[in-house]
Amino acid sequence: MSSKKRRRRKPHRAAPRSTSATAPGPTPRERTVSRTPLVMDDPPDRRVTALWVVLTLLWLLGTPLALLNLVLVVTDAQEAALAGPDPTTGGPPAQVVTDVGNGLVWVLVMALVVPAASAVAALFLRRRIAAIGFTAALVVSAVPLLVIMPPADLWRALVTHFTS
Repeated sequence: MSSKKRRRRKPHRAAPRSTSATAPGPTPRERTVSRTPLVMDDPPDRRVTALWVVLTLLWLLGTPLALLNLVLVVTDAQEAALAGPDPTTGGPPAQVVTDVGNGLVWVLVMALVVPAASAVAALFLRRRIAAIGFTAALVVSAVPLLVIMPPADLWRALVTHFTS
């Protein structure tokens, strides 16, 4: 055997005792090991994530589809008005006004109500990033819509739809 392998370990010397007035801390052998488990945060609830995905898809797909529906209904109303017997005898048929009003309501629900309700739900569930995202979606939807049709005209159209 080599001389390095033959050497034995030197005996462990005890730590020198302190002579100061303060009590010395525990020696390494006197310390106990803490066995408290590490608490890991749970991953986000999948139901909440699924809610955000569904609401986002509802806004992203519902708004353009509602706009397309409104455009098609208005196009049909124009064709019906042009094909009618005499446009001076009265307004458009009641069914056409109802269809246009329903299309407008769907646009407002998809473009304004869905992101607004989603932002409120995100604030209620304390999800800051989702609240910021849905508020931005509300602004993206509301600004062009309210530029195209001022709020006063929009209000009159809704009142006409629901009262007639």
